[in-house]
Amino acid sequence: MAPKLPVPLPPVTAEYSSALQLPQPKVPPVQSSYRFTRSTAGQTRTDSGNQSVISNPAAGQTIVLDHLKKTATIQTAPPPMPAAPGMPAMPQFAPPGLPKAPQAPNMQVQDLGKSVLQGHEVEGKKFLIPPQPPQAPTMPKPPGLQLPGQPKLPQAPALPKMPQVPGMPKPPQAPAPPQTLQAPTVPGGPPLPAPPGMPQPPKPPTIAEVWHAPKIGLPMLTKTSGSFGQLTQVCHSAVPGEPHPAAFQIPPGYKVIVLPPPKPPALPALPKL
Repeated sequence: MAPKLPVPLPPVTAEYSSALQLPQPKVPPVQSSYRFTRSTAGQTRTDSGNQSVISNPAAGQTIVLDHLKKTATIQTAPPPMPAAPGMPAMPQFAPPGLPKAPQAPNMQVQDLGKSVLQGHEVEGKKFLIPPQPPQAPTMPKPPGLQLPGQPKLPQAPALPKMPQVPGMPKPPQAPAPPQTLQAPTVPGGPPLPAPPGMPQPPKPPTIAEVWHAPKIGLPMLTKTSGSFGQLTQVCHSAVPGEPHPAAFQIPPGYKVIVLPPPKPPALPALPKL
């Protein structure tokens, strides 16, 4: 049975705004706005401030336009990693300022039903990612431990001492610093243990609420909260239609910078038999 090909998303141009509220108290939210454009061929462009990011999945390239420096940096994108079987995925859309939801194996998904936002039918889902448990610290290797049958490493010979100049008086030694006060110990008993450190408060889970418009293939409202704070993304307008081809091309007069392709991740070493 042949695998199902992904259904191409419709062309659209959308205007977004986002607000990031940091967890620190009395800090105003960081607000930004950007435009998202997508063609029938799957090319996308995100304009934010003085920068534009053009993605061409068919060519495997990402172009970053700096409109102040008049430069176009081309980066070859690595092949996408295969998704885990049976893992529910969030909508494939990540403009600047929207963190990608981690695909944790213990992620919980809740259906929020259907609604209408900005004149578009939307479907809501809530993603809950519990915090990862802390890893147990590794025990350090005790000094001086040597495996049986392993030869000892030869020690380097000590360097000869510098001869002293005759007749030169020795400099006076500085007085020893006063010893720090120690807790009294019971005669014949074990020393008192050090006070334990303060326990760190548990990290909150990451919760993402996404209202997605299936007909245009865009999220209309996204709320993500976690240890970083709360990020709210709102789509104010989404106009279907094929954008101009020049939107996905390098403007004339820009200096082109081609970066080398990233190295593929190294495969783990096989255990020796």
